Amino acid sequence: MKLFKKPSLERSIRRTGILEDFEKAWRRAKAIIFVAPLLLVVGFATGGLTNRALGLPEDAEVRIRLAEDVPRVKLEALSSHMQKLRTDGESTAEYVSLYNDLIAPIERVLRRRGVPQETARQVAWPLVEQSYRNALDPTTVLSIMLVESNGRPTATSSVGARGLMQVMPSWSGHYRACGNNLYDIEDNLCYGTNILAWYIRRFGGDERRALLGYNGCVRGTNTPNCHTYPDKVARLRREISQEIAVAKLRSPFAGAAAP
Repeated sequence: MKLFKKPSLERSIRRTGILEDFEKAWRRAKAIIFVAPLLLVVGFATGGLTNRALGLPEDAEVRIRLAEDVPRVKLEALSSHMQKLRTDGESTAEYVSLYNDLIAPIERVLRRRGVPQETARQVAWPLVEQSYRNALDPTTVLSIMLVESNGRPTATSSVGARGLMQVMPSWSGHYRACGNNLYDIEDNLCYGTNILAWYIRRFGGDERRALLGYNGCVRGTNTPNCHTYPDKVARLRREISQEIAVAKLRSPFAGAAAP
């Protein structure tokens, strides 16, 4: 009897172990079926976030591969992205260089003559920009502005001239690109440079006559001793030009080789 009972017991134990293994496998399978969709969704979401962070197309594969395995179109997209970053960097460097060479000297001149730092910063860039737009020397425009208003945007004369370059209200609306507020820094500089350029063309490039016209001294009746106006502007321009030249010589970047 014992000989028959032993194999039966072993078979029972073996069947029990098999059943336990099967149940464990079944539980794992059910867990995988439940979790797999969640993992798939998370995987796609993570891939999408990574693509957006890299600035690549939504369908780009997020996988590390050798360059020769990457489709050419995706390499070109990456190259374009890198080029844009490099171009932006060069634009920033160009902006800084332009500011140091052309704008900062004007700011320093204004501040040395008592113009507040914030106002000097607001005036310098549009002054240079509008001067070049009208083929004028910025130091000439700066000199006129200082003679006219001492760099005060809200200045008003006894005859009603307004702003930095003392533009008469009758000019308002004459130049569409200039706006209508003569106390606004950019609008006023736009009008002043356009008016000066118009007088220079009117008098065939004769700067003295153009300055007299700008000052309303064509017939010598609007302003006392207005005939000395061109001399004041020329004298101040020489001083400013000398200041700027000396400042450039003292600059730590003077004589540095261009990149």
